[in-house]
Amino acid sequence: MPLFQVEAIGKHSNWSLWQIEETIEELWQELNPTAEAQFEYQHIHHHQKKLEWLASRLVIKQLVEHLGESFVGIYKDAFGKPHLHKLPFHISIAHCFPLAVGAIHHTHSIGIDIERPRNKLLRIRDRFLNQQEAAAAGTDLDTLCKFWASKEVLYKIYGRKKLIFREHMAVLENFDHPGQLVGSIDYQGFLESYSIHIDQFDGHLIAYNL
Repeated sequence: MPLFQVEAIGKHSNWSLWQIEETIEELWQELNPTAEAQFEYQHIHHHQKKLEWLASRLVIKQLVEHLGESFVGIYKDAFGKPHLHKLPFHISIAHCFPLAVGAIHHTHSIGIDIERPRNKLLRIRDRFLNQQEAAAAGTDLDTLCKFWASKEVLYKIYGRKKLIFREHMAVLENFDHPGQLVGSIDYQGFLESYSIHIDQFDGHLIAYNL
């Protein structure tokens, strides 16, 4: 089972990563999804997306069991934000084949994202970067990837959609703490800042809030 070691984010949160090496049938048997989850799964038609869906939920299952709790399944609210059935913990999931990641926090909203630097970020940079971010990133794919992943983390923390990446979120390098960024959300009276940590694994960048 290719589940990598559970990593602590702080006293009350952890994240982990799954490298997909199994077949759909093997992942399905390991997850044993509920009827509700099976209904959601039936609407996924792409083979790779099915693998990612199963692996991302297995990451959360393992994190829940790491805390000594029973995993009953995941449901999504009206905004598409995932929640645990019968448990108060906050979760976040992401995937970028062949990897899936998940994070869990006891009391606060959490976000995690995994991305791979790719040329598409150059084409869409003006859609998600404000003027200051664009000047800082230039055309460097690694920096663009960090900024994109960090804004995905912020979007997941907020969890209610409608955020415009370029207008309602901002990220800056934290030069006092290499490997971290400072991200903020400013939208209709919601104003919060977060420390975002950046890890790397096998050519992928993983971002999550501290």
